[in-house]
Amino acid sequence: MLVFTSYLDVKKREVEDKVWLFFGAIGVALQVYEIETGQDSLVVLGVSLILATVIGMGLFFFGFYGGADGKALIVLALLVPYYHPMVGLYSIAPLIVLTNGVLISVLLPLAMLFLNAVRLARGERIFEGFNEPMIRKFLACLLGYKQLGTPRSFQFSMEKIERNGEKKFDFSMMRNDFETRGGTWVTPGIPLLMFFALGFFAMIFYGDFVISMIGFMFKAFGI
Repeated sequence: MLVFTSYLDVKKREVEDKVWLFFGAIGVALQVYEIETGQDSLVVLGVSLILATVIGMGLFFFGFYGGADGKALIVLALLVPYYHPMVGLYSIAPLIVLTNGVLISVLLPLAMLFLNAVRLARGERIFEGFNEPMIRKFLACLLGYKQLGTPRSFQFSMEKIERNGEKKFDFSMMRNDFETRGGTWVTPGIPLLMFFALGFFAMIFYGDFVISMIGFMFKAFGI
C-alpha cells in the first residue's frame, strides 16, 4: 500500500479516496479474521485506530500535511495496528511509521542546504534582490532553492513583494497552489507518503528512530 501510494504521491501529489477504501476494506477483513481466530485483540486495534485517527487527521487539520497522509495512517492502523520492533518502547505501528518518516524527511532540508552552499561557493548570486537578515537567508536555504530554468511541477513560491516594493521570503505553510516562475525561490511539495514508506521499512528492519535517538542521548550524557 505505502509503496503504491508513494508512487501516486510523487507522480500526482494526490491519492484518490477509492485507493484508501480498497486497502481499508482489506484491513477490516484481516482484522475481523484475526480477532475471530484469537490472533489479535480488539482493544489493541481500537487504541491504534483511535490514536492514528486523532493524530493523523489532527496534523492535517492544522496544516502540517495533506489529507492523504492522514488517511494513510488510519488505513495503516487497520492493516498493521501494532508491531514489536527490535528497538522501541511501544508497539503502535502507525505512530512509529509517522515519527520515523518525519525524521527521514529531515534529510531533504539538509540536501537543499548543501545544494545552496555549493551554489554560493561557486559565486552564484542566489540572494540577489533580497534585503533579508542572515537568519532568514539560512532558513530559505533549508526550505528551498532558486530554480534557474523552466518551473517544475509541484513547487510553491517562496517569494513575495511587500507594499514598498521590497522582495521578501515567504515561509507560509498553508498553501494549496503550485504556481511558480522561473528564476525565483521555491520550496518543493514534499511527497510525505514516500517517507512514510521508508519509515515503515525502517520500523520492520530496525525499530523506532525516536526512541533510539533518546537512548543515544541518555548514554552520551551518562544518564
